[in-house]
Amino acid sequence: MKYLAAALILAFAVGIAILPSPEPAQHESQPATAVPPISVCPIVEVGGRSTNVAVLSSVNGLGRLTTFAAGGETGSLEFRTGGSGSVVVPAVDAGAIGVSGGLVELPSDATAAGVLVNSPDSMASESCADIPTSQAALTGGSTASGSAFELQLLNPYAGEATLEVTVTTDAGIESDSRFDSVIVPPLTSLTLDLTTIIPGRESIGVDVETTRGSVLVFGRQTIGSETAIWRAVAPGQDWWLPVPGGADPKQLLISSVGSGDVEYQVDLYGPEGLQEAFETGVLGSRGQARIPLDEVTTTAAAFRIIATGPVVADLWMQSETGLAATSASPVDAPVWLLPGAAGPAGGSGSAVVLNSGLEEVTVTLRSLTDQSLTRDFTLPSERVLSVDLVAANGYRIESTGPIVAMWTSQLGAARTAALGVPIQDG
Repeated sequence: MKYLAAALILAFAVGIAILPSPEPAQHESQPATAVPPISVCPIVEVGGRSTNVAVLSSVNGLGRLTTFAAGGETGSLEFRTGGSGSVVVPAVDAGAIGVSGGLVELPSDATAAGVLVNSPDSMASESCADIPTSQAALTGGSTASGSAFELQLLNPYAGEATLEVTVTTDAGIESDSRFDSVIVPPLTSLTLDLTTIIPGRESIGVDVETTRGSVLVFGRQTIGSETAIWRAVAPGQDWWLPVPGGADPKQLLISSVGSGDVEYQVDLYGPEGLQEAFETGVLGSRGQARIPLDEVTTTAAAFRIIATGPVVADLWMQSETGLAATSASPVDAPVWLLPGAAGPAGGSGSAVVLNSGLEEVTVTLRSLTDQSLTRDFTLPSERVLSVDLVAANGYRIESTGPIVAMWTSQLGAARTAALGVPIQDG
């Protein structure tokens, strides 16, 4: 999430309606298209749910939240991050309605945005997306009895986008014309309701390939009154995933997105340190592995997933009343931003940090709010740290070496989890 101040000024001047769509490179000799200085967020203002957009920055600066749906803007609101470098903006104040998109123009290079979707008895969170990729995938959805699963496709650009959606379930690769050549108009949030299209599926993996234009993809799972939101990511061969403690059922889901067999290895960073090849296996064409993590340890831990072909890895936490999901990270970094991370009033929250390096590091955890709190911790090599969170707009975590960070929050039966946003040089 590295943006130029000059580009931000230009974005303010021209407005989002004429943002060009970043086309995928067609040939190595073609110059790369500049990425607009924005972050794109899923917004839900329907069914008793409301969305807050949290923005964390390295500066006291101006930004703007613009909401869009059905081919146009629904509203816009300017904000300032203030002395703490943080702010939380209710999406409804920027004109958000229904299931829509939010486009955040950011005030500095090292900035992150995230959403918190709340109702009286549920909570969900996810970091917003910045750079669209030609392929994005996620896993873990379900349309079985009592479950509802949707894909939210966000196109904040001026150009139309065309997608090919491949859906793999326990019944195999799904064949439905509604997955072929999906068109997402400019400034539009399009929802694919898989509950209606393919009901009764226990396990769903989705692979979205953009053939024209650009989109950002999010999954939204509802079970009872609880909802989880997680972001589709570009498939890769190396993933990091911190996991919070607790005895609630947790699963690591690994899905391949191509044809042919893919070998994978899962390394465990547990209370005793690194255990290499804790789990190994082979995935068939568009196959999926589910690894129960609550059977491994009830303390905070972390995992590294290495594969011989492209895969995605997601964390799934589900109890009888709670639900949360988040994607793994393809990178480690010395700085992480956790937009929206907090311990809610009457509830609890924690940050989970993995020292992925070979040397002991000093980790500094700073709450971003009007009265910031800074705490320092020593974290040995290849170990995991879990820290309780207090109320804040979010957190900034700095380290003297490479780390990976995520956060979780719980209020009553409701819970949420989200991976942090890595900042390589901020």
